[in-house]
Amino acid sequence: MSDSATPSAPDAGRGIDLSRFVPHRSFGLKLLLVCALAMIMAIPATFVWGLVYMRSTDASAAVAGVAQLRGGAQTLMGPAIVVPVDRDVLNASSNTVQTVTQRLVLYPETGSVAADLRTEKLTRGLHDVPVYTADARFTAVFDASKLAAEAPAGARIRWADARVYMSLTDLRGAKDATLTLNGRVLELAPAELSGQSSDGYAAPMSYQRLVGAPIPWLEEAVGAPITAAARLRVTGAERVALAAFAKDTTIEMTGDWASPSFDGGALPDAREVTDAGFKASWRIPFLARGAAGAGLDLSFETVTSTSPGATLLDTANPYKSVQRALKYAPMFIGLVFLSYFLFEVTSGARAHPAQYVLVGLAQLVFYLLLLSVSEQLGFTLGFLVAAIGTVSAISFYAGSVFGSRAAMIKAFAVFSTLYALIYVLMRMEDYALLVGSIASFLAITATMWMTRNLDWYGVGRASAPKPEQAV
Repeated sequence: MSDSATPSAPDAGRGIDLSRFVPHRSFGLKLLLVCALAMIMAIPATFVWGLVYMRSTDASAAVAGVAQLRGGAQTLMGPAIVVPVDRDVLNASSNTVQTVTQRLVLYPETGSVAADLRTEKLTRGLHDVPVYTADARFTAVFDASKLAAEAPAGARIRWADARVYMSLTDLRGAKDATLTLNGRVLELAPAELSGQSSDGYAAPMSYQRLVGAPIPWLEEAVGAPITAAARLRVTGAERVALAAFAKDTTIEMTGDWASPSFDGGALPDAREVTDAGFKASWRIPFLARGAAGAGLDLSFETVTSTSPGATLLDTANPYKSVQRALKYAPMFIGLVFLSYFLFEVTSGARAHPAQYVLVGLAQLVFYLLLLSVSEQLGFTLGFLVAAIGTVSAISFYAGSVFGSRAAMIKAFAVFSTLYALIYVLMRMEDYALLVGSIASFLAITATMWMTRNLDWYGVGRASAPKPEQAV
């Protein structure tokens, strides 16, 4: 036996050194960490999204407040004739005869309307509200003989109670209304359809407001066409629509608003939009109208609910553009982080994860700057101010982190391109997905090419000591 003490194990009495098993300066691990940081930094963007939503809601409330005072979105309907009829029906439960009143509604055979819009912007707080004054002129031709043809057998037509009606959405916007039938000037007044039809339907419309006038001489004119000429001058906000009030209706609309959106029951047959305004025309034939030309208790809503018209888009509204930018926030945060990673790989200097976090925070502040400045100056100038400030900050920071002016210049060029791409995505709504996907593909392809010879397992990794050979 030997008296000599057995040598202790190399790591006896102290913790196991795991550093030999971990690759030093591993770019693979660093890239995974950068990707994780990019995903984490995208989470605070949801708070910015909430702020944008809140500001957008405030803007919508301001628009609604101004629109309410101006008459709101107006739908205008030209003249229609309504004549009450009485008829006797048998009540089966009581075996008695009751007299019920129904309405014969007659729309024009042909009609046309020409509307001219003059627009302006009203300001409430930080928000601009597009409002307009619409001057609509109607012409129409009625075939009054169809009233007797549509009346039920045995019904008694109350010609003395015949009236003619026009409608608009909100009477608070009414400024002027005139109407002539067969050359006779009628005095229009706010009106309601009273009484109840046999099916319990209380009125031909519920949400539109009526102006009307009596035509007690209608029975004298049923043997010949009745011509009508009318005018409605109204104020409103955001949208104006013109109902296809005749069996065959021609609509023309002109205005001085440069960014209308045509909507409603039909798109224009012809349109012209310039910086000075727009001009559009529709022809709605009887088959496309979707409503009878004459009949009992016809609802005006059938005609007015799908009226073609134009919405005055406010292109200076920044909220939709900022929201669209936030949708791509994870992608752009990732692209900026990826650019920093490539600078790190090619420069020889190393960036700490905390420095990536600071760059991510700068990008989040970009969206706050974009929102706040756009509210004051409009989206284009707001984007320019926010982008120049953010690109300058992260480019100078790149020059400091990677220790060279060349890195700063390269970063400024790369980040300027990225933020220019953001602007393009905001303005190319229909092609935003295509442009974004191509840009992402090119970025990943460039990264693969630039890192094709990179030692992902660890540059400068320490070699593990070899065990001593037994003598």
